[in-house]
Amino acid sequence: MAKFNISRRDFIRLSSAVAAVAFIGISCDGGGGNQSSSDEAVMVYRLSVRGRRGSNASKKHNANHLFLTPEAADQNRAHPGDRSRIVSIELSNSRFNELFNGGATEVADLRDFF
Repeated sequence: MAKFNISRRDFIRLSSAVAAVAFIGISCDGGGGNQSSSDEAVMVYRLSVRGRRGSNASKKHNANHLFLTPEAADQNRAHPGDRSRIVSIELSNSRFNELFNGGATEVADLRDFF
């Protein structure tokens, strides 16, 4: 088996060049690959205690619920003293239809789906 004499500096240059080519190839293919144009992102909301002090009840509640509107999120807090923030996230259209029954329900309990 042949031995290659390559310095660490040369190895880093070569590996960064390969990574750059791979990155350019991935980012120029249109992004999705197998996503169709009808599978656009839909904005939904969740509660988050990240960066804040929160009760265990709030943490468990927030981990398992998504909301259709910010108002629905504000009305469905874990308890009256819950100080969770309302944050927005994007879901694919197909996932949104699965969780929210096409927009018919305002609250999606993730425990029902996993």
